[in-house]
Amino acid sequence: MNDSVAVTVGAWRAGDGTAVPFREATVAWALAAHTELAETATGYGHFVTVNELAERVQEVSGVHTEAPTRTWMDAILRKVARRCHRAGEPPLPSLCVRQNHTVGDAYKYVLELAGLPIPADLELHAAYARWQCYQFYGAAIPADGGVPPLTPKVAAKRRMTMTTVAPEAPPEPVRAPVCSQCFIQLPVGGTCYFCA
Repeated sequence: MNDSVAVTVGAWRAGDGTAVPFREATVAWALAAHTELAETATGYGHFVTVNELAERVQEVSGVHTEAPTRTWMDAILRKVARRCHRAGEPPLPSLCVRQNHTVGDAYKYVLELAGLPIPADLELHAAYARWQCYQFYGAAIPADGGVPPLTPKVAAKRRMTMTTVAPEAPPEPVRAPVCSQCFIQLPVGGTCYFCA
């Protein structure tokens, strides 16, 4: 069997290509993800996309995979969420967003761990969670306390939605006058031909 085929199906150590059981790989990636997210939280307004975090955790841990990111990163973020919850830390997975800058199911898991319902505005809730992370990890918070920052794409979409002018409602049709005796529409002259 060709070693390169075995490497692409699972996980391996970058240094020597040694196969790593996926379970062990996820533990290494979760530890690296916690460290990377904590580092991200030291900068006010900072966040990372799922794909960027996937690359970083592989680089930092030295354990790599060819598996699609979507198949394993949620599990990593769940492990980080559980660690944060047990340690009484703010939820670091709130700093990890999808390509469109929205939080995914991993953030819903954070709420589930805390016994909280899914809010109507998940992105705003995640912004408050990110703000807690920034505060906890010593980011330079604006003197006025700052506003929990939405990610740029989410903020832009909301600004666009708020500034979009709703289309004008079509004018109400004007009813033509009718004869007060027979209730037939009056001609332009205003005199009913039937009742006159």
